[in-house]
Amino acid sequence: MKTSIKSIITGLIFSTFILVSANSFSYDSYYDGTGQATDGEMMVDLFIARPLGLVGSVLGLATHGVGLLFSVPGENFSETGEVLVEAPLNYTFNRPLGHFEDY
Repeated sequence: MKTSIKSIITGLIFSTFILVSANSFSYDSYYDGTGQATDGEMMVDLFIARPLGLVGSVLGLATHGVGLLFSVPGENFSETGEVLVEAPLNYTFNRPLGHFEDY
C-alpha cells in the first residue's frame, strides 16, 4: 500500500486539532485551583504551541523586514515591531510552560 505525503500531513494536522481540542475541553475536570499547569497542558505547549510560536516568530520577523518599506515612512516602526516580532517571541520563549492564559 502506497501512502502519500499529503495524506500523512493531513492526518498529522487532524490529530493535532483533536489533541488540542480535547485538552481544552478537559481543562475544568483537571483544574485543581492551584494555578499550576497540568501534564497535558505542558505536553501540548511543548510539542505544539512552542514550535508554532517559533514559526510565527520567524514569519513575523520576515514580514516586519518587508514591512519596513512602509512602517519607516509611516513612523510606526516600533508598533509593527511589537506586534510582528516581540509578541510572538514573548509567547514562545518568556511564557511559563503550560500557561496559555499569561500571554
